[in-house]
Amino acid sequence: EIQQSDWSSDVCSSDLDDDEGLSGQLSETTWAAEVKKYPFLTNFPEYDGELENHRYDDTYGILQYIIMDYKCEESLKTKYCAKLTAAGFVDEDGYGIYKKTTTEYKLAVSISYGGGTLALSLSAEPIQ
Repeated sequence: EIQQSDWSSDVCSSDLDDDEGLSGQLSETTWAAEVKKYPFLTNFPEYDGELENHRYDDTYGILQYIIMDYKCEESLKTKYCAKLTAAGFVDEDGYGIYKKTTTEYKLAVSISYGGGTLALSLSAEPIQ
């Protein structure tokens, strides 16, 4: 679960100079550049929104990429959910948690939208 304290909206440019990790999280990038850095993202449909606020994490072997798109329309969520379904992901309970298993990974996508903000979490747990 993403907690509000994990994301700072009170970041100024001087803070970014001092904190290399945070500046990486708040740097604008492209989907292609991120896929090159984090190849597990090839298992997910391309995200068409802003990739300005993002974070990668590898905890206990589970790879996770989180996107917070603060200025978008709800239609972006609808379009990404359609891409997930087309790619074989299933939202079994209707709560915006899509799952799919490949030969390499157990994949999960959590997506939510509210107040102009889309939160997207893409995770991949390697199959042993």
